[in-house]
Amino acid sequence: MILKLLASENFPLPAIQSLIDAGYDIFSVAKISPGINDRAILSLARESGRSLLTFDVDFGDLVFSHGVEPPAAILYFRLHPVILDELLTITLCALNENQPGYFAVVYREGMGLRKF
Repeated sequence: MILKLLASENFPLPAIQSLIDAGYDIFSVAKISPGINDRAILSLARESGRSLLTFDVDFGDLVFSHGVEPPAAILYFRLHPVILDELLTITLCALNENQPGYFAVVYREGMGLRKF
């Protein structure tokens, strides 16, 4: 089964293209619905059965503090600075380790998981 993904507007387009080239089914909010708000992004991910890739911590706040229903999974990347050459490798590792039903905080050194 191919993992279905949705990349928020802040996820770099070159990384999205690399994931497409690697065989992932991924949509980019920047391409399909630029400017939609975070709640709409979560709804889009949930309704389309996609896990969300983002650099925006606000999605975790919406789910855990405001009770917004989450998508299959959220992968929140905390990589500062963002180095495109390593982002694909880190993303692929995170996708292999993550499970549905979790908010994953992805670091260079690994990731932390919090169940929805």
